[in-house]
Amino acid sequence: MIRAILWLSLSLTAGTLWAQAPDSVAQKVELSVAESSWLEWCQATACASNDTALWNIRDFVEGETPVLDTATLKMRMQILDAASPMDLSWNPVAHSRISFYAANRPIHLGRMLGRAPLYFPIFEEALDRHDLPMELKYLTVVESGLNPKARSHAGASGLWQFMYATGRSQGLRIDSYIDERRDPVRSTEAACQFLKKLYNQYGDWYLALAAYNAGPGNVNKAIRRSGGKNTFWEIRYFLPRETRNYVPAFMAVVYLMEFHAEHNIFPATLLDPFSSLDTVGVETVLRFDQIAAHLDLDEQGLELLNPMFRLNIIPGPPQKWPLVLPQEFIPSFLTFQDSMVLHEPERTPEIVFVPEPVIYKVKNGDVLGKIASDYGVKVKEIREWNGLHGTMIRVGQKLKIHANPRSL
Repeated sequence: MIRAILWLSLSLTAGTLWAQAPDSVAQKVELSVAESSWLEWCQATACASNDTALWNIRDFVEGETPVLDTATLKMRMQILDAASPMDLSWNPVAHSRISFYAANRPIHLGRMLGRAPLYFPIFEEALDRHDLPMELKYLTVVESGLNPKARSHAGASGLWQFMYATGRSQGLRIDSYIDERRDPVRSTEAACQFLKKLYNQYGDWYLALAAYNAGPGNVNKAIRRSGGKNTFWEIRYFLPRETRNYVPAFMAVVYLMEFHAEHNIFPATLLDPFSSLDTVGVETVLRFDQIAAHLDLDEQGLELLNPMFRLNIIPGPPQKWPLVLPQEFIPSFLTFQDSMVLHEPERTPEIVFVPEPVIYKVKNGDVLGKIASDYGVKVKEIREWNGLHGTMIRVGQKLKIHANPRSL
């Protein structure tokens, strides 16, 4: 990253890592010297700053939109281009998107900079391991606004906005309790594999991104209609309207995230840095409210760190599930895990999974409501599992249904 995030050192004192409210039932476990030292180091080396006074060395007035000088923009984009295998050189279309975002999206981009410390290390590690351009991490800003629970009108979900069928084809688990499209680690691994496949197919990163957005079929049709052209800019006007602006939007985000301070855009509402978190394996069915009752964490905080659990329930066996927590809460979780299970156990559902979906063949007289009722699922779930945009079904149509065996 050309413009590194400023890092500040925070001083933490062992034994005061939790501020427990008088009426809270949360409990704590004293940290060892080694644990406290490790947490201090993590905070000191991985705490991004949103202090505007540190970023605003050009003394911009709040809300000011700095002049976008073409010569300076070309020079900065040349720097980006030289450091990347992607084509990030200046062009008038990208210039237009940069100008629009700089003037109209500074607050949004500030939020993205605040969310980056949590998500970007995950993306960077996976991209490096797959030998992919680091700039692809910014695709998530375009796709989801770094929101793991983002959902498009077409049904795409997660940080990388996978459709149900694409997510399943990449090995992601999607059912009533789990949606791995929302999991930052698992969805990023799937996205890297998918992007690499698309790049190998087209040999051009922007055609690969266009295929990521619109599907390879639309890109292939655009190539044919263009007379066999083989770059994004040559086939751009043969692509769907949304996809025409997809690559310029990506280039604009790359530029403004790297040179944000030069455009009076600064990090806001910082999320906990990735290095301050850890995971613990959970093998029992456990609700988020049970965890929150024994730790000084609320359910909303648990949801933010564990977005793949759709109903705020860890579904338990036969799999051991990763629960993400701030590192300082791991000792308390391990100490009180057995007690958590006993907190209002009558509210914990019995969960049984079907490894593969049931295939139902639509019969005469069937409607989605009746099928959903018969299988104990929701109509919107059947629509999502099968990529249906409405409720119309036809006789002979095959539907995938992730049904609980008790309802069959």
